[in-house]
Amino acid sequence: MGEPWISRGKIKTIRGKFLVLTLLLTVVPMFALSFLFYRIAAQSLGNKAEEHAYQSRLMSANFLNGTITDLNDLTNAILGNPEVQSILQQSSSDDYEFLRNVERVNKIIRAQTQTKPYIISTLIYAANGVPGRSFFQGNDSIRFGGLPTLGEANDYFERLRKDNQLMWHNGSPFVRADYSLPDEHLYVGKLLRRTEGNYEELGFLMLEIEKSSFFHGISFLKPDSKSQFWILDSVGNPIYRIPENDEADLTALRQIAAEAKVRPDRAKEWLDWRGERSMVSYAPLVLNGWTLLHRVESSALFEDANRIGRLTIQIFLVVLLAGWILAYRMSDTIRRPLRKLRGMMTLTGAASTPAVHFDTRDEVGQIGDRLQRMMRENQRLNDQVYEAMLSWKEAEFRALQAQINPHFLYNTLESLNGLALANGQREMSDMIGALGKFFRIALSQGSEVIRIGEEAEHVNAYVRVQQFRFRDKFEWISEVDEEILSGYVPKLLLQPLVENAIYHGLKKRKGVAYLMLTGSREDHLVKFSVSDDGNGIEPERLEQIIHALEDAEGSVGDGEETDDRNAIGFGLKNVHARLRYYGPQYGLQIASEPGLYTTVTLTVPWWANRPEGGRKHAPIIDRG
Repeated sequence: MGEPWISRGKIKTIRGKFLVLTLLLTVVPMFALSFLFYRIAAQSLGNKAEEHAYQSRLMSANFLNGTITDLNDLTNAILGNPEVQSILQQSSSDDYEFLRNVERVNKIIRAQTQTKPYIISTLIYAANGVPGRSFFQGNDSIRFGGLPTLGEANDYFERLRKDNQLMWHNGSPFVRADYSLPDEHLYVGKLLRRTEGNYEELGFLMLEIEKSSFFHGISFLKPDSKSQFWILDSVGNPIYRIPENDEADLTALRQIAAEAKVRPDRAKEWLDWRGERSMVSYAPLVLNGWTLLHRVESSALFEDANRIGRLTIQIFLVVLLAGWILAYRMSDTIRRPLRKLRGMMTLTGAASTPAVHFDTRDEVGQIGDRLQRMMRENQRLNDQVYEAMLSWKEAEFRALQAQINPHFLYNTLESLNGLALANGQREMSDMIGALGKFFRIALSQGSEVIRIGEEAEHVNAYVRVQQFRFRDKFEWISEVDEEILSGYVPKLLLQPLVENAIYHGLKKRKGVAYLMLTGSREDHLVKFSVSDDGNGIEPERLEQIIHALEDAEGSVGDGEETDDRNAIGFGLKNVHARLRYYGPQYGLQIASEPGLYTTVTLTVPWWANRPEGGRKHAPIIDRG
């Protein structure tokens, strides 16, 4: 079988696998359920919204048809009034009689129209009236730009005789209407006939109607920019629209009006309206040939469904986050003991390993407990190997010391000293005496620890020899606290540091340089510092030296000597590794600033008395 798909996907960590598993168990089912739930909700709510929009259009159409029918009945009531019939059949030139008839007609019209606030003015034209007395004007002056001329009135009268029906006009019928900017008023013309006899035509009645008041009844549906009502004439020109500030798409309106002639009533049709997907329904208005159009944008119809969709997405994200957090927490129950195991493995080989608690009730805890026991056993074996290696290195160090025959060295130096005195070479004698003292203290009859005073005397002797060699090149300052001179330290600690300072710090220095030794005690520690104001060490090189010192731990005696350019030789590595044996708090530290100074600090165990056997026992030994 091939690799698991998770492995092929480069998901290696347990936490990553837990999170992927959580995604599979939460995201996929939640996504499927959310999608299914949204589709069902969208379909159900969308259908209900479409039905509601259709019912709103039906209510509006019924209301407008009722209002138009009521207006038609009103005109019949006015024209069928016997008094109006009588007045229109009279033809009198008496001005008083004409004014009295005007007042009588206005009184009848006011009685009929007082419950119709949308009628703002009326005009009756008497076809048989004498010139100047053919118009019976009611309410305010009719908005025709003044009364029509007799010619205009006669022409309109002839149109009514031919059509023989109630005529509706968007704007004044006596001036050319601009349908792109509809008038604020409607005008309704009604032919007047005798109600008895030969039913001859007597004239016409003209009503002026305020659109906003006439169509106010459908505003209770609260149309807005996404849900609009349009009143169209027979060719698709807009008569009125709610809301009034919406712009007209004349091309779409005229296309719908043309379709309405073939199919007067349409329950639903989807089309693009000014870039928005919209549902359109329309119905005819009786008695005037107009069409009521209702348009609703899809975003308004599916608003509730979209709200449910957004809520579903929010719930989905919350569940996903909760699942993610739960998986994160659950993965920690396995990840934490595994991290303990990894931490223990990185400490393998250290002097001591801190105890780590594992719950042995699970498999990872059992592995950790077994690994701890193996590491303790490995530490015990490692200590045994370490002791054996240390014994071998000490034997090698003794062998190096034994290569010099002490008696031959002392006798030769004494002879040279006597010869120098015999020839009056006092300076040569001092140098030879310092050299003899240097070797005598270095050998120390095979002892590995000496008094601090002897170690300071040993390094002073070495400096006197070097001052003889490098005349007027450096000044030597030694400030070791007298209270620590009686204590004991491992021998041959300071001379390699001073040698390194002379050869690397002061060799290329122009003028007189200064070399200083200090020593003091801090609790169970003794600290020595060797400082020079020579060339210093570059930061990159200093970092290399520090790494080389750390790498040199446990490798003393490997026989690898370096030249002057290497900046760290056998002596420094030997000193650092020897002190590290007593514990990690002991050893050598270097601080330097290029061109200013270099300071090497030794931290040494403090022994008030010579350790038993003169060997390696310090008051506090911690190899952790």
